[in-house]
Amino acid sequence: MTVALAFSLAAPGWALSPPGETVPALPPPAKTTARKPSTPSSPAGKPASVGSAPCWLGVVVTTGDEFMVKSIGLTVFQSKETAVPITSWGLNDLIFARVRAAAPAGATVLRIPYNPARLPQHDAPRDGLLRDLKAEVAERMREATMGTNCQRYIQIGNSISRFGSTNYTVGGFGIVDQNVLLGHRVFLYAATYVRVFDGRDFSIIRHGSAVTNFTPFALQSLVGHPMMGPYRDLPAESFPIRPEDAAGDLALRDGVRAMLTESLDKTLPYMLGRRPARESDAK
Repeated sequence: MTVALAFSLAAPGWALSPPGETVPALPPPAKTTARKPSTPSSPAGKPASVGSAPCWLGVVVTTGDEFMVKSIGLTVFQSKETAVPITSWGLNDLIFARVRAAAPAGATVLRIPYNPARLPQHDAPRDGLLRDLKAEVAERMREATMGTNCQRYIQIGNSISRFGSTNYTVGGFGIVDQNVLLGHRVFLYAATYVRVFDGRDFSIIRHGSAVTNFTPFALQSLVGHPMMGPYRDLPAESFPIRPEDAAGDLALRDGVRAMLTESLDKTLPYMLGRRPARESDAK
C-alpha cells in the first residue's frame, strides 16, 4: 500500500489543459511487419504477455485492490479509516479495458503486471526542497516496465484530494461518512490519476486526474464541492456498519465501477492525444 500510494500520489489541482486548447496528438502506432501466428490468436480483451514484440502502449495499473471506509467526526478520536480488500470487484481489469478502448484502432496495448517488489522503496525521510518528483516517478515507471519495449506507457493510480475544509484527505476508491455539527453526509468516490510517459526516456508527456467534469478544481472547491474528482452523495444508511461489509455491497461496487468508467472514458482519449478536453463533454 505504501509504495503504491507513493507511486500514484498526486497533488490536487487541474493538470489537464484548459478546455478548448488544441492538444498535439501522440505519434500513431508504429507499423510492424505482419507475422503469421504460430498459435491460435488470443481472445479479445486478453492482454499481451510481457516480453513480447514492441508495442504502442504499455499499461501499469497501481490501484483497484482496496476500498477505504472512512469516518470523519468532530475530533480525531471520532475519525477512523479502514482499508478493505476488493480484488473481487475487478477494477484492475476494468481500468485496462477502458485504456484499451481509448487506444487507436490497431494499436498494440500491453498489460504490465504491477509488482511492488520491483519498485525501489522511498519511505526514508528526504529533503522535500531538493527532491525531483518527476524524476522519481519516471524512475519508478522505468523499474516497473523493465523488460518491455513500448512507444508510450500509461500509469493509472490513486488521485489524492483534500476533503472539504478539513485536514483529512481521500483518494482512490472509498466511502466517507462526515458526521459533524452542521450535518451528516455520506459520499462514495472513485478518484484516479493518469500519467502518460515517453517510452524512450520516461519523461511525463501528460498527466492529470480522471474527471467527469472539466471545471477547474480550484473553482469546484469555491462552490462547495467536498472533494476533487468523481463522487456521489449517498443516503446515510449506505455507510457500512462494519467496514468489511463494504466488499460485499453490490451497490457500492456498481457505483464505483460506473464512476470509474465514466471518468476514464472522458479523460483517456485526451491523455492519448485523440482529442482535446472540452467543457461540453462534462455532465
